Amino acid sequence: MILAACFYFFVIVSFSAQTADDSSVLSFEIAEKLARFLSLFRSDQSLADVITLAGYFEHPIRKLAHFLEYGILGALLSGAFLPVMRIIRRDSEKGGKLYRKDVLIVFLLAALDELHQFFVPGRYASVWDVLLDTFGCIVFLIFIYLIFDRKKNR
Repeated sequence: MILAACFYFFVIVSFSAQTADDSSVLSFEIAEKLARFLSLFRSDQSLADVITLAGYFEHPIRKLAHFLEYGILGALLSGAFLPVMRIIRRDSEKGGKLYRKDVLIVFLLAALDELHQFFVPGRYASVWDVLLDTFGCIVFLIFIYLIFDRKKNR
């Protein structure tokens, strides 16, 4: 699992290494596909309406991607220690410490990724993205706790 988390972080960094133009094209293509799908439910949508709608979706899609990709990274990191955690999580205080370590690792990796982005042409580093990435990790880890650890404590 640790190798999976490292590989996945490499994928995240490779997306961050895209220039601003390449990144915008990718996110706009996804937004446009979503807008085209939604236009299927309204027959009076023109191509201009679809493009306008895609423009509205682009920024939220980019932020949702941040949230999800680091949430998945947090889940991979949490799963990386599962054989050890079965023993350690019997004591919920120790299990909570492991989750805090996962969040801290994701926070540091997100900050490192944003610093990397600062040096990519047309991109910038954002503290808000680091916070969003960390929040995505926290939400995913809460779900992992609710699904796996609560069952064990019953």
